[in-house]
Amino acid sequence: MQARTVILSSGRKLAYAEYGDPAGVPLFYFHGWPGSRLQGEFLHEAGKKRGVRVVAPDRPGIGLSDYQPGRTLLDWPADIRELAAQLGWENFHVFGVSGGGPYVLACAHAMPDRLLSAGVVCGAPPLREVGTRDLLWNYRLALWGQRHVPLLLGPGLFAAGQLMRLPADSRLMRSFIRKMGARDQQALFNPELFRILMASGRAGITSSPRAVTTDGNIYSSDWGIDLKSVPYPIRYWHGGQDLNIPHTMVERFVHQLPNARLTILQEDGHYSLPLLESDRILDELLNEAGPA
Repeated sequence: MQARTVILSSGRKLAYAEYGDPAGVPLFYFHGWPGSRLQGEFLHEAGKKRGVRVVAPDRPGIGLSDYQPGRTLLDWPADIRELAAQLGWENFHVFGVSGGGPYVLACAHAMPDRLLSAGVVCGAPPLREVGTRDLLWNYRLALWGQRHVPLLLGPGLFAAGQLMRLPADSRLMRSFIRKMGARDQQALFNPELFRILMASGRAGITSSPRAVTTDGNIYSSDWGIDLKSVPYPIRYWHGGQDLNIPHTMVERFVHQLPNARLTILQEDGHYSLPLLESDRILDELLNEAGPA
């Protein structure tokens, strides 16, 4: 999909892509890490069938969006307010996957009156609250590298971007995917879903190292949100076989949110849940009764 941009009041450019039904109900999609606006394509067909207009923005410094020095998680709702105004949206759904999950929480905290529903799939938890011990090793390595050897992040991100250019049937990629659970393998050996995920990852990870690092640092930062003070009814879905972000980490913080509801799909992993269950999850999200 062709990228579109808006200019915010700060003068920054914010890029986004559109999927689904152009005349449909508004939904903002928040991509994972490392990812980009291109990740929203996995909702294209589901959105078309359900009359949902999906707008997937690049976060600041990611993809085609301008960098925002010193940004915090709670800077995001202001960008979404401005983007919504330029799109002519008064109320909208917000939906995030993996690293996009905290941005859903930020919107539920900062502008609950604007939301039609809020949903998170395989969402990243506040690491200051739950710790990093259970994270997948490569996430822990990235966090360690950000703190101790930041000069290696540029070459490391470049290497990861090159790996994302490999086809699913290459020996190295097949070996990597075969280490995952059965449902994740099913998702990633689907050529179309693999293409979407890799294209999104390349666009995100090949942004400037400074921007990717800033985006990653959000997860281990102080989010500035008292979880007990967020009454908006956020829906969480998580895979019982998620190796990237084990469901136990999410359980440790979701119960602190007064009206959040967590559904564990026992057979699914980090990739299969959003990629193979998007129809089911979107149906459930659209059926949520938000207060807007």
